[in-house]
Amino acid sequence: MPVLGANNDDDREKMTMAFATPVRTSEQSIDRVLRAGLPVVLIFDRHGCPTCQQLDGVIERLAKLFAGRVLLARVDADDNPALVRKYAITALPGLVFVKNGAPVAQTTGAVTEESLRAWLTYLAEGGTQPPLPTGPGTPLKRPVVYPTSDPRATRQEAGERGVSATPVTLNDATFDQIVAHSDQPVLVDFWAPWCGPCRAVAPAVERLAQEFAGRAVVAKLNVDDNPRTAQRFGISSIPALYIFKGGRVVERLIGAQPYPVLRQALARHAGVVAA
Repeated sequence: MPVLGANNDDDREKMTMAFATPVRTSEQSIDRVLRAGLPVVLIFDRHGCPTCQQLDGVIERLAKLFAGRVLLARVDADDNPALVRKYAITALPGLVFVKNGAPVAQTTGAVTEESLRAWLTYLAEGGTQPPLPTGPGTPLKRPVVYPTSDPRATRQEAGERGVSATPVTLNDATFDQIVAHSDQPVLVDFWAPWCGPCRAVAPAVERLAQEFAGRAVVAKLNVDDNPRTAQRFGISSIPALYIFKGGRVVERLIGAQPYPVLRQALARHAGVVAA
């Protein structure tokens, strides 16, 4: 399998070639992959993952079939935690469909060859977007420990468990895939860069991501860059912090609420005893 390095001068030239096998990319080479001029499917996996192995033959066949039209790139989830956080990967294999350098959808699991082929055809040729496939997956996170109120301890524990201890960045394209498919409560901070109260509440949101890593997902959505999602949920005042379970809003907190209020609300839905 071709491996793209961080400082290989030949990588850009290689990207113009028609790879007939999946490439292996990383945090150092991901920008080259996304600037290759082709649609990309990122496949997050890890060594020894049984559901990832179920997809191996499918990926090899489709890489050959779509050579020169779609680039299939594998990402080792254990070696690339920043990419796992960026794309909010919660189970393996994780599939992120990218066009013109931006994610258009993502899903998880060992999907069928037919459904994955339909998505590659859509990326390569356009037309009607096919249904988003799903399949059996392996949870990314390791067994979790109940969070403590010490941010330094929770940051270290999160790193050891391989879960995100920083807020996940959402956009219009990835909102439903991440929020609706999460098996944990999701706290979404609807914000904007110009908003003073949003900046005031940001440290509390960061702290919640650290403390609840492995028990809940903490995410942020810039309403200026993603007006479709903001309009969908009727966001008229920011910061607005919504808690979702099973893709549905279960609690709304409007304004720059203090950390104890935010923690108590998230703890209720995450099954954690509030301190």
